Amino acid sequence: MEFIKADIRPGGSLSYKMLAANGMTMYGRAEYIEIRKPDLLIYTQQFCDENGNISRHPMAPTWPETMRTTVELMEEEPGQTRVTVTWESVGTVKPEELDTFIKARGGMTMGWTGSFDKLDDLLSARGQAA
Repeated sequence: MEFIKADIRPGGSLSYKMLAANGMTMYGRAEYIEIRKPDLLIYTQQFCDENGNISRHPMAPTWPETMRTTVELMEEEPGQTRVTVTWESVGTVKPEELDTFIKARGGMTMGWTGSFDKLDDLLSARGQAA
C-alpha cells in the first residue's frame, strides 16, 4: 500500500493506492470522523479511481460504497491491550451489497488478523510488548 495523501486528524482524510495479489492497482480514500487518544479511532472508507472519485471495488462490483471502521483499544492489564474492530457498511446499502459484505467476513477477519500479526512482529523486533 502506498499513501498518496495522509491528513490523520478528525475531519482529515487520506488516499492510497494498493497493488492487489492479481496485479491490479486499486485506489481508496478514508475520512477520519473521530480520534480520541489513546482509545478510539473512527473513519469511513471508500474505493475510488486515481483521481479520488468514488468508485466500486474493482473485483466486487456489489461491494457497499461506504464502510465505517471503529477501532477501540482497552488495556486488559499492564502491557496488554484488547483491540476491537467493528467494520460495517453505512449509508444506502442494497440487499445484494449487504449479502456481498456478509459473505466476505472471513476474508476481512484474515486481513485484520494478518495486519495485527505484522504489528506484533514489528513490536517484537523492537523489543516492545505487543
